[in-house]
Amino acid sequence: MKLILTALSLITLLVTACSNSDIESPEVLKEFTVKGVIVRVEDEGRTLIIKHEEMPGYMGAMTMPFRVKDPSESDGISSGDEIEFTYKVAELSSWIEDLSKTGKQETIEAAPAKSDQSSLLKPGDSFPDFALLDENSQPVNLVDYRGSVVALTFIFTRCPVPEYCPAMMRNFGEVDRLLKEDAQTPENYKLLTVSFDAGFDTPEILKAYGRQFGQDATHNWNLLSSPDSEQIKTLGESVGLMFGKSNTAIYTHNLRTVVLDGDGKITKIFTDESWKPARLVSEIKAASAGCCPES
Repeated sequence: MKLILTALSLITLLVTACSNSDIESPEVLKEFTVKGVIVRVEDEGRTLIIKHEEMPGYMGAMTMPFRVKDPSESDGISSGDEIEFTYKVAELSSWIEDLSKTGKQETIEAAPAKSDQSSLLKPGDSFPDFALLDENSQPVNLVDYRGSVVALTFIFTRCPVPEYCPAMMRNFGEVDRLLKEDAQTPENYKLLTVSFDAGFDTPEILKAYGRQFGQDATHNWNLLSSPDSEQIKTLGESVGLMFGKSNTAIYTHNLRTVVLDGDGKITKIFTDESWKPARLVSEIKAASAGCCPES
């Protein structure tokens, strides 16, 4: 009996260990060894802004933030250091590890002065109207949604970073699900995902992309595009969205998600990827009720 109990205890420990390992170490789908130059160290070493070389078949050379799996690996690293690191990509996340200096140093130019923030739209301002196409090539204008609360975000379908555009798509799908299950959901709401990759993201491309995230199963969520890149640029820049194409046609960009009330006025602007679906649901409900957005 003691032998049986001991064996059962070992099995339990092994199963628990495997389970914890699965939680802490998601399955790595892609892995790259990359060289780059540190532009900036942020968030006490948890985030590194790196000007990196091309990752063949995945991402062009660009400057972007990376999450460090173990922040202690950032110790002793500073702007201008050339490093080599491993970039790992799982289904829902990505990170870097095995950081080492190559011994080379570059001079990093000071960041340009930030644009005048006073010119950006803010809560209480009216969001500009637009003339875009949905995933069925049907024309869409913001004024079409007067009386409905609108949540709008920006993506491009070739975005390779799980925490960026794919996360915005997953989040909008979850927001739609939560709203459908909530008895206090506004009668009229709309989720709009706008692509800024005007040259590639046609309505047909967006329709196929949305299908991967269940967008085709809902009437409350549309994917919008335009062959007029300047129009999308103007819309995005009005709330601080910035994007630029690398020499491999992959964009480096930040994120913006905006909530509008029934009059088309902004009630909330999320400026990164850290918001959760439940938070956006709360903002949509608050905008419908005419309440002040959460701080």
